[in-house]
Amino acid sequence: MEKFYDDLIKQLIEIGRTEIIPSIPDSEFSYLREGQWQRARYPENCDDYSLDDLKLLFKGIVLCEKHFEWFVGSATNTAWVLRNIEERLDSDSDYDETKELYEFGFANRGENPYAPTGSRTHIDCNTYEQYEDVVHQKLNNIARHDALMKQQQEDSRRMKALKKEYKQKRAKEHAERKIARERHIEVKVYKNTSIFQRIWNYLRSSL
Repeated sequence: MEKFYDDLIKQLIEIGRTEIIPSIPDSEFSYLREGQWQRARYPENCDDYSLDDLKLLFKGIVLCEKHFEWFVGSATNTAWVLRNIEERLDSDSDYDETKELYEFGFANRGENPYAPTGSRTHIDCNTYEQYEDVVHQKLNNIARHDALMKQQQEDSRRMKALKKEYKQKRAKEHAERKIARERHIEVKVYKNTSIFQRIWNYLRSSL
């Protein structure tokens, strides 16, 4: 199985080099034509290939995915290989190489909306600059969302603190009104007691 997989990768690299896809009779079964191997396996041993081979592998997968109409969705290997290539390239000095690869992918992709980046958000991109704009816009949206969430959390904490302070104030006022009512009742009862009753109460409490 390993030899078969290695041969398949070599075949894809060669297709990327020549940009010529071999003719396969409809009656003949071919893993290359089916493309479903991508759902179960990625070329995880990318480190075993040179940077040039990885670029050709990316191009071969892009061309075959369109030609053979591989319906693999987000399982497309184009994104996996592209990420491995970018890890080896310097974002500044290798800008032109990165741009060339992305635009090859945009120009030659098939009906899969996830190719070649692995994300549907780039479905309308035709140039590397458009791709960068989408990425920057997404990052800005995430930053704005994070800032909004942080502000909402701070507002929520302030509101909880104000509610707590308000409840404590209401409880204190309620307690003060209760004490005031009790004192008012005591004074009222005292005033309504006759002088003789007051003297009697005093003498009785002194015994």
